[in-house]
Amino acid sequence: MKDWKKNKTNMKKTVLTIITAVIISQAYCQDIKDRYRLMFYNVENLFDTIDDPNTADDEFTPKGSRAWTDYKLRNKISNIYKVIAAVGEGSSPDIIGFCEIENRSVIEMLIIQTPLRYQGYEIIHKDSRDRRGIDVGLIYRKDRFWPLEEHFIAAVLDDSGRVSRDILYTKGLILNGDTLHIFVNHWPSKYGGAVATRPLRDSVSLTLKRVTDSILDSNPQANIIITGDLNTDPDDEVIKDVLHAVNYSNRKNSRLVNMTTAVYPSKYKGTHKYQGVWSCIDHWILSKSLIDDSPNPTKTSAEHVHIGDFDFLTEEDRTHQGKKPFRTYVGFSYNGGYSDHYPIYIDLLLYELDTQEKIDN
Repeated sequence: MKDWKKNKTNMKKTVLTIITAVIISQAYCQDIKDRYRLMFYNVENLFDTIDDPNTADDEFTPKGSRAWTDYKLRNKISNIYKVIAAVGEGSSPDIIGFCEIENRSVIEMLIIQTPLRYQGYEIIHKDSRDRRGIDVGLIYRKDRFWPLEEHFIAAVLDDSGRVSRDILYTKGLILNGDTLHIFVNHWPSKYGGAVATRPLRDSVSLTLKRVTDSILDSNPQANIIITGDLNTDPDDEVIKDVLHAVNYSNRKNSRLVNMTTAVYPSKYKGTHKYQGVWSCIDHWILSKSLIDDSPNPTKTSAEHVHIGDFDFLTEEDRTHQGKKPFRTYVGFSYNGGYSDHYPIYIDLLLYELDTQEKIDN
């Protein structure tokens, strides 16, 4: 009898524990306020058709070597919208970073002359001193992101003062009252050789690191998001040893974590294919506070990192076999596609901040 009563008591405790766990779990799930989808896309030479006398954009004019016309520009804008719609999956991404855009006017075409005009996007952009006149830029839904600061950080390459594309930095608030620090990048390419151009990417990486270190030194729990075309794979020394962004598997050992390593090459072949070889040169690098079991109210994990290798963005690689991104030009021949890069996107889960956290933040 005593054993039966003891077992009955233990059973009640077990049931109570299970019910409590379920209630806690449900409460935790109900605390999710929203999801934010962030996207980055190297749009491959989104130029207008007007010759800018201050930049080397002549080839992307009606009389230039690519015979870049209003029709081709409008088709390019329409294609980029289709990519954004596919990434949005029925809704538009909250924040979208771009590179290889010539100026503000082409972004305005995108958010005004396509159905994106109904989403209330605003633009952050500034003309850089890039030789070809291509820049980085960002658009955001003004009902879901509120910029507090925006800066364009000069990426000086060497002692001569030569510069690359600016690093776009914006700090802003999201729906749960939390703060994001977002950096959009387009680092120097490997044109001229990977070894010869390595110092150029090192210089830009060091510039970025100084800024992110300053933010994290001031607030170790700061939510930093670095994205862009870094023109190098995740395992390159410039990522690991200069920027000090570790692989996702080592995420507890660094302040910056390269989320791209969570899905590449295990899930995706890459974001770009050159001479038959895939690489993943477009990245999401996050501060540790945003990842997995962090106590922060805004976070993500490996399952929320994606490369948009959609079928309509892909074509046969007749030279090197397999598939490749369906790009706008192949050499100087108009191909009518989208870009030589796939887009990348990531979801952030938002939890409600309590009043004190909002004050501290």
